[in-house]
Amino acid sequence: MGITLIEPGSLGRLLRRQLRNWRAIVEAVRALEVLPDDRASALHESYVGELTKEEARAVAAAIRERLLPTLAEGERLLLDGQRTTEPDDGTFYRGEDADKNYSTTRDVLERFAEYCESCDGFTVC
Repeated sequence: MGITLIEPGSLGRLLRRQLRNWRAIVEAVRALEVLPDDRASALHESYVGELTKEEARAVAAAIRERLLPTLAEGERLLLDGQRTTEPDDGTFYRGEDADKNYSTTRDVLERFAEYCESCDGFTVC
């Protein structure tokens, strides 16, 4: 299961992310406080979440300047903002541990920042 980011007016320009990465990315963007909370929250919702070109550029800059320098190679960023070097073993957690299903890596964040730097905005699908 995953999400797709589609640039307006260009069905050929998109970025696909696994849901387990996307939720952690959205929460990292929220923590960076580069967007109003309602705009960040909407990114969890397909066909509701979207960023303008200017918002995407601001998100990319915040990720590059304030998040990536704090995330070591081999670390994962968890949904709650904590970091771990423990690899994701693919376990599907339920109940109180369900948040453990969501994390992202430096590489995924770098690719998301690259997309944000070059797109004209996007809609979450």
